[in-house]
Amino acid sequence: MFVSKELTLLLLAVYCLSHILSKQLPIRIIRLFSHWARWLTFACAFSLMLTFFEWSNRADWVHFISGLAAWFILETLYYKISIHMLNISEMDLFPKYKNDTNENLWPINKEVLKIKDLLSQEGFKEEETLKAEIIAHLVIRQAVFLDEARKVRLNVLFIPNAKNEIKLFYSLFSHRTSGEYLLTDNQNMPFGGYYPDHWTVNRYPISHSLKKLLKKHREAMSESEEEWSEVEGDIRTKTNRLQWELEKKNREMGFLNEPNREDKQQISSEGCFRIWIEMWLLAYFGKTLS
Repeated sequence: MFVSKELTLLLLAVYCLSHILSKQLPIRIIRLFSHWARWLTFACAFSLMLTFFEWSNRADWVHFISGLAAWFILETLYYKISIHMLNISEMDLFPKYKNDTNENLWPINKEVLKIKDLLSQEGFKEEETLKAEIIAHLVIRQAVFLDEARKVRLNVLFIPNAKNEIKLFYSLFSHRTSGEYLLTDNQNMPFGGYYPDHWTVNRYPISHSLKKLLKKHREAMSESEEEWSEVEGDIRTKTNRLQWELEKKNREMGFLNEPNREDKQQISSEGCFRIWIEMWLLAYFGKTLS
C-alpha cells in the first residue's frame, strides 16, 4: 500500500517531536519541519480513513493527494479568516513611533545576555528607545543602536506574542549617499506589501542569529561601490519618515484601500491575496515575497 499505518504513525511522531522542539528551541527551521509533517500526517490519515470506511475504491495515491488538497483548503480558510479579522480591526498597519522611557525593555534570559555581549563586541551603542501602539494594549518597542562608524543602524524589536512572551527580531539599515536604503531583517511575520524602489530589502525569516544577519548585511554593503552615509539627525523622525514612505508606496501599488471606506477594510483584495501567499511561503518554505 502507498499509505500505511506505520508511515502515518511515524509522521505523527515526527510532527509531535518537531512541534515540541519548535516551542523549546529558537531554531525556526524546526517549525518548517513541523508544518510539513502535520500536512503529510493529515494526508496519510485521510487516505487511511477513506480506505477503512470503504468510502472510496480509488488508489491510495489518489486518496493521499486528496488529503493534501483537503488540508490546503482547510488551512487556506484559516488564513483567510485571520486576514479578514486583521483587515476589519483597528490595528495600525504603519504605526507612528514615539520615544519610550521604559527601562524594563529586555527580557531576562541567557539569549539576551549573548546578544548584549555581541553588541558590545561589534561596537554598537544604544542611541534611543522607541515604541508604537498597534492597537489598544499592544505595544511594539525597539531599541536603536549604531555601530562605531555610524553607518549601520540596528533596530532590536521587542514584539509580544499571543502568550504575552516577548520575542526579539532584528532590522539592520544602511543609507547610501545616493539616497538608497539597504535593509536586512529576520522578521517572520507576513507583510505581503511592496517596498519603495530605492529600498533593497533582504529578509531571512528562518535566521535567528544576529551575528549572521550582521555578516550578511555588511557583505551586501561591501558589494556596493557607492559610499555609505553616517546616520544623522533625529532617529524617531527618520523612523516615522520610513514608515510614511512604506505606507505611501503601498497605497500607490493598490495594496491598501483608500482611507474612510464604509466597509472599514484597510487592505485591498489584491493585498489580502499577497498576504495569503506570503503566509504559505513563510509556513512551509521560510520565504517571503520578493
